[in-house]
Amino acid sequence: MNKWMWIGKFLIVIAAALVLGEVLGSLALFKSATLGTAKVTAGSLVRFIAHAGALVLTFMLGQRLTEQIRALDGGMARLADPVLALVTLIITVSAYLVLISFSAPFLSEGVRTMLDWVFILGILAAAVWLVWTLFQNSEAVMEAIGKSGKPKTG
Repeated sequence: MNKWMWIGKFLIVIAAALVLGEVLGSLALFKSATLGTAKVTAGSLVRFIAHAGALVLTFMLGQRLTEQIRALDGGMARLADPVLALVTLIITVSAYLVLISFSAPFLSEGVRTMLDWVFILGILAAAVWLVWTLFQNSEAVMEAIGKSGKPKTG
């Protein structure tokens, strides 16, 4: 069980980054300081940095989780690919939301459209990858679902 404790550490740091970003971003000093345009404040920059940092930490969590799952014996190791694909999909969708929420005032219509389509293609690719890995590893997924529904004995 101790070899899974690192997950809690990551979750605590991710939560702390998000909470700290919101708290600092809501301070009057950060709300009033602008960055070239009234639409972009120091508060929005702090939130962007906090959210981006949380995304990087989430990506690192997913990578380490995948490595640890691959080290498991038997069919459970086959869950690593679907987990990595799911984390990639979550990160891709979240990265778009974080990036657009901060950069929208700076983007021209053409750049915004191009950025939207880059992320649309990335999200679709991650979704297809997730479905494919679930199909390829369906036996392991069904086994994991079956084990999660059984009461623990011991």
